[in-house]
Amino acid sequence: MIPPTLNYVWIADKRPLGPLELAVIEQGVKISGCQVVLHTDKHVDISGVQVRLRDFPTKINGKEAKHIEHRADVARFEIAKAEGGFFCDTDMWLFEPIDTLCKYENVLAFQNKAYKTVAISFFGCSSGNKLLEDSLKSYLEKYPGKNYWSLASFRNLVPNILENISEETLILPQRAFFSVRMKDPNFFTNPEEKKRNFNGCVGLHLWSHKIDSGNIVLNKLRNA
Repeated sequence: MIPPTLNYVWIADKRPLGPLELAVIEQGVKISGCQVVLHTDKHVDISGVQVRLRDFPTKINGKEAKHIEHRADVARFEIAKAEGGFFCDTDMWLFEPIDTLCKYENVLAFQNKAYKTVAISFFGCSSGNKLLEDSLKSYLEKYPGKNYWSLASFRNLVPNILENISEETLILPQRAFFSVRMKDPNFFTNPEEKKRNFNGCVGLHLWSHKIDSGNIVLNKLRNA
């Protein structure tokens, strides 16, 4: 079973948590039904959040990490392998509780427009999990990968993952986590678009690295 914790990882040596990330974590506290844990290298007080300080090595398998996100990915896998729980990006806005998914050994989700990528932006696992052990080993061996995102997919780390799914693993519906880059002016303003986009949606992936102002997005989300 998956422990009822929702884990976020944030390395603050690039920048502290911004309004978007803080609001996402606070939404996790409000709706997830899980104990929210923030793994970071600089203490921050967030109501309802257990903060765990840790180091984030600058090298991955002896190689200099090319991006800060890659260092966070490795930490995410290490924590998941040791402790289990749910793991979520800090730009993933949850709409639904996730504690009902704790009965599984693994929970995976698709994360791109073609719904072919089984991404690491949201997943759940039990502790000592073989999938996470294999994924961490593969990440370290393949680093730095072909490009920025190539190792951010379970399918790239464990190629036969979808062909070896057990009854203890849940693959969420393809639209459970909707990816939006906030370029569509109708996304939050047109009621029919809003209904279509959010129908059956567990979470909204905001792709914060493409967004100029987190505050604008937060205001739209809160009024959606």
